[in-house]
Amino acid sequence: MITFAEPTDLDTLRIRHEFLAVPALHASVDHMAALLAATPRHARTALESLVVEGFLERAADGLYIRSRAALSTGPGRRASV
Repeated sequence: MITFAEPTDLDTLRIRHEFLAVPALHASVDHMAALLAATPRHARTALESLVVEGFLERAADGLYIRSRAALSTGPGRRASV
């Protein structure tokens, strides 16, 4: 069966890679904008798409972190059923 998905933004993939490489990363919109050499608006859009997906969440201090669910099902781990 073929399914269609939204196109993936390369900057979103880069952000995902950063959080996979450093699982304890706490990043602000400005930090990611600088990393991507992009506007804060673009960085926020990419970060929020990863929040909607469940890969990231926003901490109480406003920084973006890996979601607990993503950490528990990360590489080499199986999701509990």
